Amino acid sequence: MGLYSGIDMSMVDKLMEAEAAKGVRFTQQKENYTKSQNAWRDMNTRLDTLHKRLEDLQKPDVFNSKSVRLTGSDKFTVTANSSASIGNYRVQVSRLATQTRLVGNEVSLGPEGTIRTPLGLDEGTLILNVGQDKSFEIELDETDSLRSISDKINRTTEKSGIRSNIVDNRLILTHEKHGDRELSVTGEHAEFLGLAGMEAEKGKDAVFSIDGLEVTRSSNTINDVIEGLTFSLTSVHGDNESTTLSVTENLNRAADAVQKLVEQYNSTQSFIRTQLSVGDPSAENNQAGTLTGDGTLMRLQSSLRSMMTSQEAHGTSIRGLQDLGVTIDRNGTASFDRSKLDKQIRENPNEVSKFFSSTNTLTETTEDEEGNPVTNTRTERTGFTSSMRSFVNQYISSTDGIIKSRRDTYDRMIRDVNDRITRFEERLEMRKDRYIKQFTALDTAMMRAESQMDFMFSQLNMNQGK
Repeated sequence: MGLYSGIDMSMVDKLMEAEAAKGVRFTQQKENYTKSQNAWRDMNTRLDTLHKRLEDLQKPDVFNSKSVRLTGSDKFTVTANSSASIGNYRVQVSRLATQTRLVGNEVSLGPEGTIRTPLGLDEGTLILNVGQDKSFEIELDETDSLRSISDKINRTTEKSGIRSNIVDNRLILTHEKHGDRELSVTGEHAEFLGLAGMEAEKGKDAVFSIDGLEVTRSSNTINDVIEGLTFSLTSVHGDNESTTLSVTENLNRAADAVQKLVEQYNSTQSFIRTQLSVGDPSAENNQAGTLTGDGTLMRLQSSLRSMMTSQEAHGTSIRGLQDLGVTIDRNGTASFDRSKLDKQIRENPNEVSKFFSSTNTLTETTEDEEGNPVTNTRTERTGFTSSMRSFVNQYISSTDGIIKSRRDTYDRMIRDVNDRITRFEERLEMRKDRYIKQFTALDTAMMRAESQMDFMFSQLNMNQGK
């Protein structure tokens, strides 16, 4: 091809480039659809995070959280829940709770024996007596070693409460619970194992005082002395030592939760503004937002701002987020004054908690198949966070959310464009084949014509020679 006509493959390629340029619009459509789909995917991520920040504010203990501070000798730790009362306490630890322990005599293992060497015992039992007529029998035989006997004891720990260890070829049995507990060992092999007749070292109760009031408990973890406080005793005070325990409001937890909500709201609104931006239409190479003019996104932007500035009290004395230090400027950006929230929590933490979230019990009366009245109850969550989470969920729901619907639509549109691109490329290939056939046929025709002319001229020359 091209030998006679001069139309070779480079010419065909140029023709095909011109034809392919007509398909650019399909590629541009696909790129635009993909950008829009990705923008909505990013929007879903930001709204999902906002949804989680709202959920954090639904936890009642966020607004009733307490802080604990210890002053003086550090002999214990304390955790506080929302029911703890604010106050100061002087604490002295006199004794830690200990566990009942029974130490056996050394077991003879022979010159070459180890704790894993079979002891050659006759079949028999080892009986753990833990008081109140409770005992646990452990079957032993000639294959048992000191290690396997200890393991068998530990397999009963969940029921017996006894834990076994081996130290210097001795079985040491310890009651898992603290305090004064019964523990002795009998049975055919108790004597051989050095446990028969051994007296257990009884555990002791913990003793400590709070503001001079002595308290005794059979554990070093105590949660029934002061409501809302859990003590973990770790060591004992000296004669003239004590530790002052201070319980105060933990304002930081609530403020941090509101701050995170404000930050995520601002991040979401900033992203929306970027996507809706028209840029500078008069500028060369103006860069507009991916979702410029999108009505759904504009409604989302407006609704989020309206909910943040709403003055609905939600059944409390609080008139919206502005009473808690959250304000929105003319550009839609939120700011947070922590001092206002702190003041509200100090004065009435329950009102603040109820404003963000509360639960109501609703009673409904229906009739059964026989017409008899049936009363049903259900709980309903109300408050600022419930309203806003419900609104956000309309967009991010994985089953029927607005964003899911949008993304599904873009999926269909992208598939449609891909089909068009495939068909267009198939047509291009067909056209290229047609060009090659046509130009090849042209070269063939020109070759034949030249051959015929050469033949004709040769015939004329022969006739003239005669």
